[in-house]
Amino acid sequence: MDIQQLRAFREVARLRSFSGAAKELFLSQPAVSRQISSLENEIGLPLFVRMGNNISLTDPGRRLLSYADDILHKLDQATRVIQDLRDLESGTVTIAADDYLSKYFLPCFVGEFHRRYPNFQLRLLTQPQEGLTDLLADGKTDIAFFCGEPNENVSLTLEPLCLEELCFVAPGSLSPDIASNLQKYAPFLFPPDMSSFGEDYKLHLPESMIHSNSPISIMSLEGIRTALIGGFGCSILPRNLIRWELEKGFLHSMSIGLECPVILTYPKDTRLAHPVLLFLGVIRKMLSL
Repeated sequence: MDIQQLRAFREVARLRSFSGAAKELFLSQPAVSRQISSLENEIGLPLFVRMGNNISLTDPGRRLLSYADDILHKLDQATRVIQDLRDLESGTVTIAADDYLSKYFLPCFVGEFHRRYPNFQLRLLTQPQEGLTDLLADGKTDIAFFCGEPNENVSLTLEPLCLEELCFVAPGSLSPDIASNLQKYAPFLFPPDMSSFGEDYKLHLPESMIHSNSPISIMSLEGIRTALIGGFGCSILPRNLIRWELEKGFLHSMSIGLECPVILTYPKDTRLAHPVLLFLGVIRKMLSL
């Protein structure tokens, strides 16, 4: 009696079908039939009653099934334990995020993870937010990071990590009443439509400005930052994007009470591998400091 025979037996018993078990095990139907026949010959008792297309378990078959389930479950547990022991020595973490989080949120955690666990590999995939759930669904990334909750109707575990603050930014000093003095800082450089932070910022703009056409279109947050440093226009940007420029006095900002959550996601009911848990531990510890 070997493991392959028990797997074939369990699948035939579960599906009541030799062809169905063959598809599940990626074997041919004759191969499954041979494994069952070999198992029955070794035991010396029939395990199935075959009547045309109907298959049912005999009493010995029902008794063996409970043991087969237990043996295969224990084997799967042992395999996972061995894999975890291997993962303690080395492994790969694949993470995904959009362009902004890949450049301005994740690098500090990636660097600290490498410092603590130099034997582990880490892959960072950059993808627009609308494509991140596909990477998760296809198993191409272990975890993904979103600004705000994913719009797609998929079954994900969501863990808010922190808040990214958006602020009004301009090259010169700012008036306390920005709304009534926006023309002073014109033109307003609208963040690109596909940026991470949605369009909630428009709630802080006068109606006339929302529906006006800006004479300049800059299709990246970094491009808007460069224009502002050059003394042109105003915008609403994440504070982390311009932290250095604010500290050096190249730009000035004002809080507008708008924040966007950074959310960790992975498929529900997924058992995260040990290297992934180590990476998440680094993030949680650094954010708690």
